[in-house]
Amino acid sequence: MSITRFLIYFVLFNILLAIPPFVIHHHFKELDLLIPRFDKMFIVFSIITFVIYLFASWRMSVSVKSSGQALLASIAVKLLLYMVIAFVYISQNTVNPAKFMICFFYLYFFHTVFEIYCLLCNLRNQKIK
Repeated sequence: MSITRFLIYFVLFNILLAIPPFVIHHHFKELDLLIPRFDKMFIVFSIITFVIYLFASWRMSVSVKSSGQALLASIAVKLLLYMVIAFVYISQNTVNPAKFMICFFYLYFFHTVFEIYCLLCNLRNQKIK
């Protein structure tokens, strides 16, 4: 997958991912379903996903033999970064644990699935060549 194609997918993915929290925040404001600073956490998750994908994609293009290692390393590094973000967020803010878990894993799960899908497309393209 080329970088321009990834950028198009990435922008579309982030727009689609931002729609449910936007609707919840503006139409169900009285329920208070989102954690404070959810928008900032969304941006940080998007930046991390973008940077990790670019690094893993570059690593996969350098050596076909290390493609699997690059995929696993990107997932592990991303998990560690997200856990650090969760720790910092929880230590600086008082939040409802259930609400935080739902918001955090909403971002974590969808960003991870998107990144793995894009990286696996790169792996599949390398096998065809």
